[in-house]
Amino acid sequence: MLWATGCSHTYGDDLQDKTQAWPYLLANMLDLECVNNAVSGGSNERTIYQTVKSQPSTLKVIAWTHIERTTRYDQDNNFEVNFNPHLTHKLYENDYTFTEYGKLHYSKWYNDLYAFKNWLQQIILLQKYLQDQPYIMISAADNRYSCYTADWENFNTSIQDFVCFDKMNDDQLHAEHCEIQRYIDLIDTRCYYNIQDFYITQLSKTYPTGPTGHLLEEAQQEIAKRLYPLCSNLIHSQ
Repeated sequence: MLWATGCSHTYGDDLQDKTQAWPYLLANMLDLECVNNAVSGGSNERTIYQTVKSQPSTLKVIAWTHIERTTRYDQDNNFEVNFNPHLTHKLYENDYTFTEYGKLHYSKWYNDLYAFKNWLQQIILLQKYLQDQPYIMISAADNRYSCYTADWENFNTSIQDFVCFDKMNDDQLHAEHCEIQRYIDLIDTRCYYNIQDFYITQLSKTYPTGPTGHLLEEAQQEIAKRLYPLCSNLIHSQ
């Protein structure tokens, strides 16, 4: 079984037939059953929770999404509520509590630097958890990986517009750069598809998208084709 998780770019938003989303196409190429755990609006927090919660499978595919997103759980019914900066949600976007909490979170408590470092830590921890079973990771969104992980000279000039960086001196910036580099060194890129240069939404520049900007069948097939060699090698090396 191929078990996949992520956000709308893994779930298959804008596809009339969700079984044409790339996890299903990839599973077909590998001759595996597919369980697609992804949901629209899913966060990386949700990805961590759902992956650790999941049962063993032939292959796990983790598609990391926008670092800005976060997940909370309704204390009345344990319902999963995913927040994004646009505060769009099919069930909660007209709910006063949801919108007010979201506005406060993103205007006061969200921090680009912390969110990026937290994502790197999530990758490291989940790779450690999955080290004894086949898995691959891929980026669904542009989380400015190449910008944050640049060498010191380029790092110092490319992050000046991000939240909080304008309040840091060179020593503080250098300390942040060194911390990020330590995290980068801990990531196993052998099981991460082209972490430096590729993310799924990048394909929208060359492939058609649907009404809400999600990739359609042609691009879904392209993603599956890209991942197939890595996945096939992992499965057959076990």
